[in-house]
Amino acid sequence: FGCNLYIAFYSSYNFLYFIKADSMFSDKIYLLLLIILPISAYFFFVFLKKRKSSLKLFFSEYGISKLSNVNFKSYQTKFFLLLTALFFIILALARPQFGEKNQTLIRESSEIAAALDVSRSMLARDIEPNRIERAKDILTRVIDENPGERIGVIAFSGSAMWQCPMTYDSEALKMFLRDISVGRLPMGGTQISDAVSLAVKSLQNSPSNNKVLILISDGEDHDSKIEQAVKEAKNSNLRIISIGIGTATGAPIPSSESGIEGYIKDSSGEIVLSKLNSSLLRDISQKTGGLYLDASQRDLFAQITRTIQNLDKNKKDSIQKNNKADRFQIFLFFALLALIAELLIPAAKKRQNNIGD
Repeated sequence: FGCNLYIAFYSSYNFLYFIKADSMFSDKIYLLLLIILPISAYFFFVFLKKRKSSLKLFFSEYGISKLSNVNFKSYQTKFFLLLTALFFIILALARPQFGEKNQTLIRESSEIAAALDVSRSMLARDIEPNRIERAKDILTRVIDENPGERIGVIAFSGSAMWQCPMTYDSEALKMFLRDISVGRLPMGGTQISDAVSLAVKSLQNSPSNNKVLILISDGEDHDSKIEQAVKEAKNSNLRIISIGIGTATGAPIPSSESGIEGYIKDSSGEIVLSKLNSSLLRDISQKTGGLYLDASQRDLFAQITRTIQNLDKNKKDSIQKNNKADRFQIFLFFALLALIAELLIPAAKKRQNNIGD
């Protein structure tokens, strides 16, 4: 019997190796339950051995087979079938997956463009660690708190360009966001109008009430085209959520990201202070039916999320190909067969009436 169990468990191990358990099972943690099988087999073998020893106190080997109704072979077979059923149940719990499966999913999302100011004034440290890093932290949290939305990131200073095109992939968004730095664009200064115009052009075919532009800047605009850009946004129903980053008292602008080389000075040799221009950002938001927020306010993310959730959701069919389909049903079927077989095997011998002995 012990030899048979060894062969069974060795075969089970080879079976798991053959089907590549590491890549086949979705919830591999449940495979640890397989340790129950050899432990159960050991205790059953000990129990069976003691049962035989107890019977031998009253019957000979021949008497046990003739007079006792205990069928040890049936016990062994029934137990082996129970172990087999348990084996397949554990495999089913581990969610085996193989084969191909096509799924049609319907995405419901809004169109969210995020424009991030990367002008040199964003290096000012009136907000820790500095304005640009705080702005990136804000956008990262917005991405995390709004899964399933279609989001894109625009970087702007003297010009504007897509840092990450519109996508559902939040990890790709955060990866591109980490790479954003001051001085990334060739033209200096701050042209908010370029970022607004780029968002308007990119989202012009989207439904009117499911798109928004999140504009993060200190508002230091050196741009005469901002009124025209805001008018374009209003006409295309693009609402702008402006997030002012910085303080009214301002801070000097480091000449480099490390700040070791000192601060930027004007023509007279005085250190230039960069201050938050909240009035410009508030005006942009009000004219487009949007919302102005300060980066330091406590309910910042709650208001952003609430605004996004109130947008109409654009429904799109999306076909995803999943290379692995759930196949736990097969293993449950084998477990059921083993349990049925176990129930059909009698545990005791049929008594025979030996008349005339």
